[in-house]
Amino acid sequence: MSESQDVPERLGRYEIVERLASGGMGEVFIARFVAPGGFVKPVAVKRIHPHLAEDETFIHMLHDEANVAAAIRHPNIISTIDVGFEAGNHFVVLDYANGDPLQRMLRDLKKHHGAAFPDWMVAWIGAEVASALHAAHEAKNLEGESLEIIHRDVSTSNVILSDAGHPMLFDFGVAKAKQRMVQTSHGELKGKLPYMAPETFRGEAVDRTVDVFSLGVMLYELCTGNSPFARNSDLETIMALQSAVVQPPSRVRDAIHDSLDPIVMRTMARDRAERYPTALAVENDLRAWARARGAPHDAASAAAWIAEMFSDRCAFRKALLARVASNAPRSQMSSSPRINTLTPGAFTPPSRPPGQLQTPTPGQVSHTPAPVSAPLSGMTPAPSSYVPFPRTPIPNGSSSSSIPGVAPSDPQGLRPEFAPARSAASRMPVFLGVLVALVLGCGAFLVLGVRSSDDTTAAAAPPSAVTPVPEPSAIPAALTAPSSSASQEPLAASAKPSAKPSATTPKAGSAPPPLKKGGPLVRSYD
Repeated sequence: MSESQDVPERLGRYEIVERLASGGMGEVFIARFVAPGGFVKPVAVKRIHPHLAEDETFIHMLHDEANVAAAIRHPNIISTIDVGFEAGNHFVVLDYANGDPLQRMLRDLKKHHGAAFPDWMVAWIGAEVASALHAAHEAKNLEGESLEIIHRDVSTSNVILSDAGHPMLFDFGVAKAKQRMVQTSHGELKGKLPYMAPETFRGEAVDRTVDVFSLGVMLYELCTGNSPFARNSDLETIMALQSAVVQPPSRVRDAIHDSLDPIVMRTMARDRAERYPTALAVENDLRAWARARGAPHDAASAAAWIAEMFSDRCAFRKALLARVASNAPRSQMSSSPRINTLTPGAFTPPSRPPGQLQTPTPGQVSHTPAPVSAPLSGMTPAPSSYVPFPRTPIPNGSSSSSIPGVAPSDPQGLRPEFAPARSAASRMPVFLGVLVALVLGCGAFLVLGVRSSDDTTAAAAPPSAVTPVPEPSAIPAALTAPSSSASQEPLAASAKPSAKPSATTPKAGSAPPPLKKGGPLVRSYD
């Protein structure tokens, strides 16, 4: 088993959770696809081993498998979801089947119970797989042409029995199809040796009856717990297949009803002409056998039997799906919702009873994820796995849905009409601030007014703009003082005589009043 050591965190849009299996060509991971609206889907991602990622043959085989499986529409065939390439990784995304391969279930039955599948379960599994094979044999492309698909690898390792009781056929990696990029060379064998029809060793052309033969070998193995043709060496195995001499299942195991023997033995008949011509004929006979026997023949009965016989495996898969659903994404997707988004390791379980909302303090942002049932240790809930929060009352009397990640007291995260009212204590700093702003504003206006008046006066009468004192003969009598001291007082250039005697006009024999800054100005005579 070749296995790469590196497990990528992501492949395209899919977050890797755990490696499920590894083989010679590639490996399979369980992953999840997370989308807005709480959408979480478990998927299986199959990629080529990194050391084979440059081999075009393996790349074409991977794409052929995806194309062939995508052309078949059947509920018992694992469907192809996506094909991608990222950072040197070629991968195919498949629908995840929550179950185990028949090979592992058969091994566990023999180990713990010393038995194999009951005959009614063999009939149920065989009928469902036969229906899937018939759908593959009849598949057509979009133009309506037959694809001539032959699986060529039907075996217990390529059928998964889900916990819901549905057998799922997969792995069309070596399937023969009309539009494959990699064609099988003449004489080249494809598939697992103990399940191959005898005619494939004779170089004859393969048709749908080789899948019928492989299905018969699988049914015989489920009935008896042993392969009818597997031997210690490949040569011995081929010789056993050529002879095809085996005992009926009921003679190997008493729990198998002998009425099932003819169906199983005809399905794996040595001669192609004696074999069932189609998988549909096998399905019809198996369903008719179940009706005639009155045996259970439905998915619910199969699921109940699986839950009883494989309780530990069912619990393990349930826990694995819980990890897929509850673990936080390793990286934030561009389309993920911003609200209630958590990064790995950033979540701390709330210290409150489950289902009870925590009331945040003013100014505190409350991240309240939805409770997750039985999370595993070290795992954090996915951001998209929350449930809507109940409507909580708001102090102003209205009601609104609580928004995760936004505290009810934070008006930045709510609409204005839903903003909670402030208390009297919280409004006092606002009132003081407004009052101080008004006082400072009035003072600023007064200061600006005084400065404006000073600037106007200075502009109208600058100190240096003084005109020479005119001759005494040119001075009007109203401004001439009789005393000798009066004639020696200079007059400002801006002094202007009044037309009429007033209180400000100096009388004869008195000194002129002193000029005040900002007082009335008069213009001198030229």
